[in-house]
Amino acid sequence: MKTRLTELLGIEHPVLSAGMARVSQADLVVAVSNAGGMGCLGGVSFLPDALRAEIKDIKSRTEKPFAVNLLLPDVLTSDDDSSWEPVRELWEQLAPSDRTKLKGVEALLTKGAVQGQVEVVMDEAPPVVILTFATPPEFIAQCHAKGITVGALCGSIGRARQAVENGVDFIIGQGTEGGGHTGHVGTMALIPGLVDAVDVPVAAAGGITDGRGLAAALSLGAEGVWVGTRFIASDEAYGHAAFKQRVVEGQSKDTVLTRAYTGKPLRAFRNEWTSQWEEKAGEVASFPGQYAVAGTLVETGYQDGDLATGMMPAGQGIQTVHEILPAGRIVTEMMSGAEEIFRRLSR
Repeated sequence: MKTRLTELLGIEHPVLSAGMARVSQADLVVAVSNAGGMGCLGGVSFLPDALRAEIKDIKSRTEKPFAVNLLLPDVLTSDDDSSWEPVRELWEQLAPSDRTKLKGVEALLTKGAVQGQVEVVMDEAPPVVILTFATPPEFIAQCHAKGITVGALCGSIGRARQAVENGVDFIIGQGTEGGGHTGHVGTMALIPGLVDAVDVPVAAAGGITDGRGLAAALSLGAEGVWVGTRFIASDEAYGHAAFKQRVVEGQSKDTVLTRAYTGKPLRAFRNEWTSQWEEKAGEVASFPGQYAVAGTLVETGYQDGDLATGMMPAGQGIQTVHEILPAGRIVTEMMSGAEEIFRRLSR
């Protein structure tokens, strides 16, 4: 199944696993890429030295293309001490044991850490980098000078146009159905608009879990898909068994867009913590300070299977996820499902 996106990325199948922070580590990336798709490392989760080690681990286990997802908004790349002081103050108020548990988000709460991630990526030159929240043109130019292809995750036509103007090579359009940080426009409405608005390949994201979603995305004009929630319920994904099982057993209505964990709209499972913050409307710290306010709850979902208060990002496509599978099998079954739909329609 050839598209402009498969040609651009040098992959066999137009299936990309999302760069889910914490969930998407080396094991998942390698499994998806070796199956003919493209795995994406959630680079935001790693302090610079750990990020370098993770990229080297991926390179040692696959020769196939893979991506690294980075977050580069000004609030994370600024050298302004005044903007970091309140964030670091929240971090320092946490108990040492809590800070140890929160290693997966420390890079977002530490001045200079994200710039360190950038330096690692420039050194290691992964085949693809995917940006979330911001698309700094100078960074994109640096990537291109290193031979790195750059994509951008966008939830609106305006953001996508700006990203293309800044030099990105392809767009991932994520509808509000998607898990994690997401916008407010549905995938069915967003993708055709993006395809009409930009002249680079578009991948579709949000609510896509199987071959039906891939076929629908291609029919809307997308040239690939970016899949997150389905890969949470995979053998290789990082996360507690209770988190994975909740994806298998959950329904769309179980998710909610909340700022309770990160300060930005994030689709996750509704629980006691998200309900508490809905009742406290307006009392949420800005990104990334809310990570420190939520404290270890941003990790207890992944690490401990804390269903009551832990952060468990997931999209509305969970109602079509029925079992935990090897990630490679998810890729191949998605492809065979889409191909069967096109064969049936052609008859």
